[in-house]
Amino acid sequence: MSIPPQQPGPQQPNPYQQNPYAQQPPGPVPPSPYAQPPAPGQPPAFPPPGAPLGAPPAAKRPVPSWVWGLGGALVASAVWAGVLFANGTLGGGDEADLAGYRFQKDLCDAVTIDAFKERYEPRLGSEPNSHYASKEQALDANNCSWSLKDKNASASDYSSVFVNSTAQWHKKTDPKGEFASLYKGFEDRSGDTYAYTTKSVGGIGDEAFLIVEKRSPTGSKTSPKEFGGMTLGVRDGWFTFELQWSWYGSSTSGSAKAPSEQEVEKMIKSDARDALAALKKS
Repeated sequence: MSIPPQQPGPQQPNPYQQNPYAQQPPGPVPPSPYAQPPAPGQPPAFPPPGAPLGAPPAAKRPVPSWVWGLGGALVASAVWAGVLFANGTLGGGDEADLAGYRFQKDLCDAVTIDAFKERYEPRLGSEPNSHYASKEQALDANNCSWSLKDKNASASDYSSVFVNSTAQWHKKTDPKGEFASLYKGFEDRSGDTYAYTTKSVGGIGDEAFLIVEKRSPTGSKTSPKEFGGMTLGVRDGWFTFELQWSWYGSSTSGSAKAPSEQEVEKMIKSDARDALAALKKS
């Protein structure tokens, strides 16, 4: 008895070739930088659906494109999550290190400039000082400034002195990465009538820089520049402090000439140290 040959049944569709996700919207689709096809002769990085973890892919079944897309999306998600963690956007981030300095409603209570006051006094008819305070989500700041005159100045002397102080509490961003560049960048502002030099200062905070300003007294490009300003910038953790001295007057006449760079540096360092200590005690 002969057995009639079996007729082949209808061809079953391949679930990996009939991929419902393969339909793409019209228009070009940008390639994923994370989804890379396997090298020739190498197994794919992700096994086909249904294969146990660690098992080799099913033989002679091409891996559908949507699997590669899924793998790229997973990798991209992992990379993006790492960026968010590194930037502090996800998972909390770094906590602001304010080094124990406390915010002041009136910075003039802490910055008393006693060293400068040995030489200077408030100008007649002007306020002894002015100040402001600001509290924002990412940055707290306050300022105190003085308009002074030399105690040795006569009524006919043209001499004006300004001392300005600023304190900043950086609550969201560490200023360490930009602090040195901020003060060294002053040298790039030097021109025909102004010149700036910056040097590092030790023994104050985590880092500190001193800027010396020289300017043409007449505004002429050819006249020699004279010492007329000094700024001390200090960073301690995420807290920054700046004290600035500026002098305007005649260097050729009168008894209220500008002090030397060494004298001003001594005064500005002394008053900065006193101010930083007072801000930690408050």
